Amino acid sequence: MRRPHTKDPSIEYLPPDLAPIPYGAGAEDDEAIRTSLYANFGNVGLAAKQLRCLPGALARRIEMLPSLKADRDAARRMIVDQAEQVIVEQLQDEEQPDRRDEAAKFVLTSLGKQLGWGATATSAAAGFSLSDGSGKQLTVKWQTE
Repeated sequence: MRRPHTKDPSIEYLPPDLAPIPYGAGAEDDEAIRTSLYANFGNVGLAAKQLRCLPGALARRIEMLPSLKADRDAARRMIVDQAEQVIVEQLQDEEQPDRRDEAAKFVLTSLGKQLGWGATATSAAAGFSLSDGSGKQLTVKWQTE
């Protein structure tokens, strides 16, 4: 069953040992659940639809089994990896400085939190500022035309 307007995950992101979903598989078939989670980027609702079962029942099954929970999280990570790839491409696009600026803002205020960039960041149309908590502040102003 294909989802409208979505692409299947790239083969390089999928585990090599995924089994095909057999006809009539449901929320009790762990291998079918695993494959469906990867096929739907970890989205339990879409996986349930593909397996023709209730999302709540599928979510409970996934929460009960650590291996399925790990597969759900790994499947979700696939789409995050692809989104990060888009951000990297935007950061490197010298022909579109507006896209580079937006990508840089996103990276600094979200992914950059681990490095202290976004911990106390306040975003504004003209830029953003950061504080290290000891009174030191960094302000970044975006150049406008």
